[in-house]
Amino acid sequence: MKKTSSGKNDSPKTELEKRLEAELARSDEAADDAAVEVTPEEIDVAALMSERDELKDQVLRARAEFDNYRKRVARDAERVRKTAAEGLVRDLLPVVDHLELALAHADGGADALATGVRMVLDQFREVLTRNGVEPIPAVGEVFDPNVHEAMDKRPSPEVPEDHVSEEFQKGYRLGGQVLRPSKVVVSAGMPVDERADADPGQGDDTDELGND
Repeated sequence: MKKTSSGKNDSPKTELEKRLEAELARSDEAADDAAVEVTPEEIDVAALMSERDELKDQVLRARAEFDNYRKRVARDAERVRKTAAEGLVRDLLPVVDHLELALAHADGGADALATGVRMVLDQFREVLTRNGVEPIPAVGEVFDPNVHEAMDKRPSPEVPEDHVSEEFQKGYRLGGQVLRPSKVVVSAGMPVDERADADPGQGDDTDELGND
């Protein structure tokens, strides 16, 4: 076996050494390929999870927006329905007024005409009630400017001050909204002369003070 001047062995490699080097090279390449394959898979899983969460948020937002839209459409439809009903009821209220006035002038008679008018009036009231229309309480109630329209203010020995003592025209409301306020007379309380009569001791106190 020959040696170079540097003392290194320049003899050719044997077949066994070549095979060993080739196996080592293949092992290194396989390890590099395995490392390259794992990293992209891990990155893809994270990206897919992020995309899934984003799509889930979009679906939830779309569902919430649709639910809000559905509620808004329902409110608009209900408002349109109530507006149409309000106009119809307002047109019918004078008919009810006239029927009530006709019965009031019948003096409680039991003739056929009065009976017919009473039946028609009862039917009108049933229709109004069925459609959510209700009369506004007035006589004896505390005056409320939101539902009562004061036509006059008069003394009353029976009705307390600032309470409704008389109703000129019945008021109605639909679903909590006032269709027409009640036209009423408001009590100013007991008349002045009756107040003095109700407190007879006031004059005695004056006399006693004068005597003193």
